[in-house]
Amino acid sequence: MSENNQMDKIKFIMSELLEIQLKSKKFVNLLTEGESLSQNQLILLLQLEINGGMKATEIADFFNVTPGAVTSMCDKLEKLNLVQRIRESEDRRVVKMVLTNIGEDKVHEIFLKFPQETINNIAEVLTDINKIMNKIF
Repeated sequence: MSENNQMDKIKFIMSELLEIQLKSKKFVNLLTEGESLSQNQLILLLQLEINGGMKATEIADFFNVTPGAVTSMCDKLEKLNLVQRIRESEDRRVVKMVLTNIGEDKVHEIFLKFPQETINNIAEVLTDINKIMNKIF
């Protein structure tokens, strides 16, 4: 492959990745449209659902914020009865944030904005993309 052709491919890949990033942002905007919670709060609820709960340090790492910012975000969600703090039985010093039943209902409500076929199509395409990316990286 010539150097020019390789550079054209790299430009194309970068352009496509940017387009995927913009579409991902649009997807999150659609999820959060009309919601009283902030985008970060809704994303946290989704992450707690995906991970079955998270420690404050994991949340801070995910959002790249301070533990104090995590405490503030979680306090607001706790007041709305969407999350609760659970102490781990093995080490009582470790606190994990988990969804309450109301929080789980909220996560499900957010995704009901999309038809099931759309969700299935997005999931299928992303699975295929990740399989290809896993072969490369």
